[in-house]
Amino acid sequence: MKTNHILEIKNLQVKVEDKLVISDLNFTINPGEIHVIMGPNGSGKSTLANTLARHPNYAVTNGQINFMGEEVGLNR
Repeated sequence: MKTNHILEIKNLQVKVEDKLVISDLNFTINPGEIHVIMGPNGSGKSTLANTLARHPNYAVTNGQINFMGEEVGLNR
């Protein structure tokens, strides 16, 4: 199903080396919006970027990522 969202993340959980780094992350980016991800060291910013890039060391244990209405295949 196509939507007008550019990026939609639902209930994302990511583990790195058996450590849960991202837990239940949800957000949506719509056309024309600009989002900035900020936070202290260790809060999961780089983990999110590496997960979106499908780095093999980052395991998605739950959740869904849709880009332009299509589900992104994730490392599970």
